[in-house]
Amino acid sequence: MGGGPGRNPYDGQVKTSSRPRQSAVAPTAVLTAVLAAALTLTSCTTPPGPDGSGEGTTPAPGSGANGTGGAGGASEPEPSDLELALNGPSADLEEAAADAVAGMDTAEKAGQVLVGQLGAAGTDPASIEELNLGGIIVMGDAVPAAADGTHDVESLQTQLAETQEALSANRDWTGIISVDQEGGLVARIKEPLVEWPTPMSYGAAAAGMAGAEGAGGGEGEGESGAVGEGEDAAAQLATDGHALMGAQLAELGFTLDFAPSVDVTIGADDPAISARSFSSDPETVSTLGAAATAGLLHAGVLPAPKHFPGHGSVTDDSHVTAPVQDASVADLDARDWLPFRDLLASGEQYIPMVMMGHVIVPELEPDVPSSVSAPAYEALRGLAVPASASDGAADGAADGAADDASDDEADGAEVGAADGTRSDAEPYDGVVVTDALNMGALVERYGANEAPVRALEAGADLLLMPSDLPGARDALVEAVDAGEVPAVRLDEAAERVVTMLMWRDHLAQELEEATDEEKEQAGVGNMYGTESGTEGGTEDGTENGTGTEPEQVSRDLSAAAITVVDGVCGAPLVEDSLQITGGNEIDRARLAEAAETAGLTVGAGPVVTLVGTARGSAQGDVVVALDAPFGLAQSSVPDGGAKVALYGRTPGAFEALVAVLTGEAEAPGALPVEVGGWPSGTGC
Repeated sequence: MGGGPGRNPYDGQVKTSSRPRQSAVAPTAVLTAVLAAALTLTSCTTPPGPDGSGEGTTPAPGSGANGTGGAGGASEPEPSDLELALNGPSADLEEAAADAVAGMDTAEKAGQVLVGQLGAAGTDPASIEELNLGGIIVMGDAVPAAADGTHDVESLQTQLAETQEALSANRDWTGIISVDQEGGLVARIKEPLVEWPTPMSYGAAAAGMAGAEGAGGGEGEGESGAVGEGEDAAAQLATDGHALMGAQLAELGFTLDFAPSVDVTIGADDPAISARSFSSDPETVSTLGAAATAGLLHAGVLPAPKHFPGHGSVTDDSHVTAPVQDASVADLDARDWLPFRDLLASGEQYIPMVMMGHVIVPELEPDVPSSVSAPAYEALRGLAVPASASDGAADGAADGAADDASDDEADGAEVGAADGTRSDAEPYDGVVVTDALNMGALVERYGANEAPVRALEAGADLLLMPSDLPGARDALVEAVDAGEVPAVRLDEAAERVVTMLMWRDHLAQELEEATDEEKEQAGVGNMYGTESGTEGGTEDGTENGTGTEPEQVSRDLSAAAITVVDGVCGAPLVEDSLQITGGNEIDRARLAEAAETAGLTVGAGPVVTLVGTARGSAQGDVVVALDAPFGLAQSSVPDGGAKVALYGRTPGAFEALVAVLTGEAEAPGALPVEVGGWPSGTGC
C-alpha cells in the first residue's frame, strides 16, 4: 500500500494492522511454546504490574507467592538464605561496610566512589591499587578483537580477572567491573556472546500480546486478567532475556551492567534513547523495567535503571549538550518518573542502584544538569515514598529548587514534610550513580575535575567516567579537606558503595549455593529450566556461556516483537525469491543467509529494503526498519507490499523476518510507540 502514515491505517483495505481482529495465521510453534511456558510460570516469577501492586519477581518472604502460604495459608516455609539476600543488605552487612569505610583515609574514600574507563589513565592494575578505585567500565574500544573479527572474550576475561585482583587488593569485597550492555545498538561486548535485539523489542512483544488477548473477546475478559497474563508473559521474556544476558557477562567477570533504560520515549523526537526504551507507555516501561532489573539480579549482576529524571522525553542528546526538560514536575511524576517510582516504592524487589542523567529540569533547578543538582537527587530519593505521600514529595522537590543551592540533601529532605506527607516515609538509600561525567552535557560547562566534585556535593554516590580519573580523585580530596564538600557526604557515598558491593558478593554466593528448590521459591530461574543459562557444555563447543539457550531466547524475542505496521498481514510477501538492498554489509548477509536457509533464492523477485537508522526512509516492495521504527513514516511501498518494524538486526531477528515474508508466521508484535500517523498498538 502506497499511502502515507497520515491516513487512517484501518481503512478497510487488505489489512495491515487492525488490532481488534484476531490473527489469521498463528505464531510460530516455538513462539507459542514460549508464551505458554511463560504463562505457566507467572505464578512463581511474575514481575510487578504497572501499578506496582502485582506479585514480585522476588516475592517477600511470607507473602504467599509461589503457593508457599502467607496469610491464611496452611504452611509457610522459612525464607531461604537466597530470599533474604535478594531482599537487600542486612544490618550486619551495613555495619561491616561502615566499619570498612571508617578505616579509610580521605583519599581512599575518594577513590572508592570513582569508576574509570578501562584503558584510560589510572586504570592499570598498579594505579587501581594506588587510587583505591571503586571500579572500571569497559567501553567498546577496550574489548580485544579476535583474528576473525569477533571479540576475543578469552583475552577480555583474563584482563578483567587481573583488573578485579587489583580492585580487590587489601579489602574484603570485589570491585565494580561494569559495562553498558542493553541489547541492540548499545552492546559493548559482541560475538561470540549472544546478540540481543533492542529493548523496544520487549515493548513490541508486550503490545502485541496485550492486543491479541484484547481481540480474543469473551465476557468480562478485562476483569478476568487475561490481558494481564499477556503482560506477564512479556515481562517473563524480559526477565529471562536479561538473566541470560547477565549470566554471560558474569562469566566474563562483569559485576555490573548499566541497564535497563527505563526512560519513557516520546518517539521520533527523542534522539538519544529511541529503541533503547521499552515503550512510550509509562506503565509498560515500569513493568518491563522491573522484569529486566530482576533478570540481571538473578544472574548476580548489579543493574542500574536509568536515566533519571528521564531522557526519553527531551529533544537533545546529553552526549552532545545538556538537554532541557520543560515539563512540570507534576507531569514528570506521572510519566517519566513512574517507572522509577514503581521500582523504588513498590517494595517488590531491592534496587541497589539508579543512574542519574544530565538532563536539566528548570522547575527543580534552572540551568543545572541533574547530575550536579541537589534538588534532582532529592526528587529521586523521594520516589521511595509510598504513593499516598508521593504528591507531597514531588512538590517538596520542586519547592527545594528555590532554596539556596548550598543546602545539603538532609535539609532538602525536610521540604515537603511540613504537611506530614513524608513523616513515615524512608527515602531511597541505595547508590545513585552519575551518567558518564565526560559527556558533552557536563564537559561544556565544567572542567574535568569540577564536575565530580559538584556531583558528589549534590548527592551522587558513584562518579562514572570522569575525564581525568587521577585528577578527579585529587580534586575530591582537596574539596573535602577545604570544607567545600562535607566529609560526612563523602563518608555517606563511600558507605553506600561498599555496602552495595558487599551485598553483591553475598548475593552471588547465595545464587551459587542455592538449591533448585530454593531458587524456585525465590522466583529465580527462567522458563527454560536453568538458573544461569551457562551450565554445562554447549552444542557447538563454545565457552563463556554462548550456547544455544540464550540464542533461542533472543530468537523468541524477535519472533514475538516483529510488527507489520502497514501492508498485508498473514499472506506471503515473497514467493520463492527476493532482492536485498539497504542496511549494511552484515545486515544484508544475515538476511541472505536466513532467506537461503528457508529455501529462497536471493537476487531476484520482490525488493526488501533494510533501513538501518532510526529515522531513515526507503522505498521497496517491503521496507524493514531494523532498529527504531520511525523511518517507516516517510517510507513507501506499493499495494500488496508492507512496512515492517524488526527492532533488531540479530540473526534471530532476520529469521523472524523471513518467516513473516514467506507467510510462515504472521507478525505478532505491535508498535510500542506512535510512528507517524500509526498509533501505538498498531500491528496485525
